[in-house]
Amino acid sequence: MSDVLNEARDLNVYKKLLKIFGEYTDKFPATGVDRLLNKALSVGLKAIPKDKKALEILESVLYSDKSVPAKVQELLNARFSDLYVARRPRYKVGNAIECAFWNCDDKLYDKVISLIDLEGTAKTCFWSDASRKKVDILDLVED
Repeated sequence: MSDVLNEARDLNVYKKLLKIFGEYTDKFPATGVDRLLNKALSVGLKAIPKDKKALEILESVLYSDKSVPAKVQELLNARFSDLYVARRPRYKVGNAIECAFWNCDDKLYDKVISLIDLEGTAKTCFWSDASRKKVDILDLVED
């Protein structure tokens, strides 16, 4: 039952991503977003991360009350450290709380757009510290 709910959530995020890219491309052609739309269409649901926090971050951008251009700009340019505190991927180190990186196939990323695998080829993706060591992300309840 849980897998069905997760697949539905993935599909909803994917459809919202396509809708926003499509609307942006219609209003502002030749900006490069049309290439992102085409890539997202070609790889399908493989583009959407399976990680709970990654999906939460994408949903917070895609489902916000902002205009379509503002959503696209946040999706393309926002760094994890620029997100609202409640949305940041954070982990605990001793008494300190640090912002995590998205580690995908042993490359570190810190932008929201990096959560979307537009090539559909990523094999291993997880949250890590700057030294690429896997970390456990804090839930809002634990903060």
